[in-house]
Amino acid sequence: MSSYVYGPLHSVSVENRIVSIKQGKRVAYFYMAKGMFNTFMQYLNEGIYLFMWVNDHERRLKGVMVKSVENLDKIIFPDKQNPRIYYDTNIIKKGIQSIVNGTQPKLFLDLEMSMPPYQNYEKFISEIIQCGMVLVDSEGNILENHKDFIKPTLFKELSNRTKKFLHITQETIDNGIPYHDFYRTLERIIKTKRPMIVVWGQNDIIEIKKSAQLHHLPDLTKNVQFIDLLKLHKHYFGLKNDLGLFNAYKLYSDVIPENQVHDAYEDAMVTKVIFDFFKKVCNGEIQNPNFEISENSKES
Repeated sequence: MSSYVYGPLHSVSVENRIVSIKQGKRVAYFYMAKGMFNTFMQYLNEGIYLFMWVNDHERRLKGVMVKSVENLDKIIFPDKQNPRIYYDTNIIKKGIQSIVNGTQPKLFLDLEMSMPPYQNYEKFISEIIQCGMVLVDSEGNILENHKDFIKPTLFKELSNRTKKFLHITQETIDNGIPYHDFYRTLERIIKTKRPMIVVWGQNDIIEIKKSAQLHHLPDLTKNVQFIDLLKLHKHYFGLKNDLGLFNAYKLYSDVIPENQVHDAYEDAMVTKVIFDFFKKVCNGEIQNPNFEISENSKES
């Protein structure tokens, strides 16, 4: 069970990541996971008020009885009629709602990259070898989609690790399109549709930037609105650890894929499904999925 607690900050133990707040005449102690503490440490100063959800289970840590903080809700410094708000999940959620309700086209994008061999991998550089792209209009109607394998340039022969992980053959890649074809398609979509590009995690953005450099082409990531749907989930639901794409899909759709394969187009479509559900959550059309916020409380 969880409880909502609040009060003025009384003390901070940086070494143990324990904060205490005054509740009436008593002082209560609370433990923060590493990621959470590092995120909010800059605000943990004298005079602030903390509002947070905590796990009711109490345990002894470093000589004091503590409860674990599941989620910080607000951090406020009361200043007469003009309190300073350092953090407020309601404000964050309204910002996220505005983002997902944007009327521009959206491009759901996922990439698969080549992987290093099991040995002699010191000079290996990953390359984009598959793309999945789904372009939709403001109503969510699919305008175009792309599912292509892409020939690598630097390391034309796939490693056994890559073939095993992606369940593909060398012949599949040899019959793929040149990198420049993929680049021109993405460039055309960006220039003509000016979409919000929705990805799950930061890796695909990094690889697009890197691949352009490798091929001495302009960086397509400049002046483009990328939306990391994973990061939006972490901020909106107060998750401490990363959430897997298919774990999110299962929570929303209540469907467990029998054979999850690492396929860029399938992952792009799954990202679209998650986005559509997430938008409904933000707009209050459906209830929040059953995220176990304490799922990542094991972080130390």
